Amino acid sequence: MFKNLLLSILVLSLITTSAMAGEWMDLFDGETLNGWSVHSGYAKYRVEDGAIVGTAVKGSPNTFLCTNKEYGDFILEFEVKCDPRLNSGVQIRSQIATNPMFFMFRRPDGRPRQLLVPPDRVYGYQVEIASAETGTSGGIYDEARRGFFLADVSEDPAAGKAFKDDQWNKYRIECKGSSIKTWINGIPCADLRDSMDAKGIIGLQVHGLGGNFFPYQVRWRNLRICELDGAELGKLKVVVVTGGHDFEREPFFKMLDSIEGITYTEAIQKDHSELFEDISGWDYDVIAFYSMTQQISEKRRKNFLKLLDQGVGVVALHHTMCSFQEWPEFKKIIGTKYYTKDIMEDGVLCKAGSYEHDIDMAISIVDKQHPITEGMSDFPIHDEGYKNCWFDQDNHVLLTTDHAASDKTVGWVRRYGKAKVCTIQLGHDSKAYENRNYPLLVNRAILWTANRL
Repeated sequence: MFKNLLLSILVLSLITTSAMAGEWMDLFDGETLNGWSVHSGYAKYRVEDGAIVGTAVKGSPNTFLCTNKEYGDFILEFEVKCDPRLNSGVQIRSQIATNPMFFMFRRPDGRPRQLLVPPDRVYGYQVEIASAETGTSGGIYDEARRGFFLADVSEDPAAGKAFKDDQWNKYRIECKGSSIKTWINGIPCADLRDSMDAKGIIGLQVHGLGGNFFPYQVRWRNLRICELDGAELGKLKVVVVTGGHDFEREPFFKMLDSIEGITYTEAIQKDHSELFEDISGWDYDVIAFYSMTQQISEKRRKNFLKLLDQGVGVVALHHTMCSFQEWPEFKKIIGTKYYTKDIMEDGVLCKAGSYEHDIDMAISIVDKQHPITEGMSDFPIHDEGYKNCWFDQDNHVLLTTDHAASDKTVGWVRRYGKAKVCTIQLGHDSKAYENRNYPLLVNRAILWTANRL
């Protein structure tokens, strides 16, 4: 049941190798548009000299030439040449609305955004094709749904210059589980983790034009796809970080084993956060901290923050609130800190916290509409209470208690950059693990931080 980190890396590399065993298949036969259909608009598509040519039509909205087949995990390669005055893109794992659909999301700045999608509208992940001047090619946009870049490459000096005007540009797109990566002309561009869609169509876009209309064109050729092994499709990959604090191992991992839809690897931190020493082969959707590690080097801090910037989710459980006492940024990530001693921080005296074992806490559900706590009722739990902790005022509180040996807040969610974070103060020992509400909270926290709820 328990795997060490080195073994997991070996296994994951073997999985990756076997996943590549599929054969390359042409998506376009070079002569006809068999297997494709047009949606959302009425731009024109034709075959010319072994390439698909898309031509803008006056008055047409964004138009997509879509595969009739859906794809899940795959590697897609193609070459594209686009008029610099015409924006374009390639949809991946995208959907076609059969009925009117209404979407509401929060933008990166926190403001709500509402979008109505009409029937036949294509929506979902789009890999950007634009002029070299914009520097956005290779980024990942959420077309007609969230309506913003999920992965913006314009500030990456290399990626922003990868696309060349007036020449054929080779794209490579890899989709595996929640990971989506892009390359242009061999240069890495986007590296996104997002779980909104695991499967969908591939579509070639001709963007609609405004007042300065001209029948601009975009061309694609050598479109081919290699479907990957989908045996683990849909399962979230979780790395469970332990170390720095004893716990009841067998009951804890028995509780994790009861959670369906995830695969997990335990990463015991013996050398102070070595998990973040090298993240080049990172393959986890969520980091679940159940640790009290203290030291973390500057390099490892930066790598951890890079993962959060990629949208990797964080679930922080119980004594994790005491971790990284000398790294002030960590409390901003998880929204709390249990101080192990009195200390001056930012000019404020922060008093040491206190704890009490074996107390019966009455837990109240504060937000019954949140995906993590939806449908749950107030419940009792035998656990350990923490008192006098620091809490960030931006936490969205889900759970509270009125026990005198505990702070009122015991569960909340927040965002740190692109990452979703859920912190649950509960979970000291087997008495808590065996409470039927606890694995439910952990399960939903993992799903929510991975954008599955």
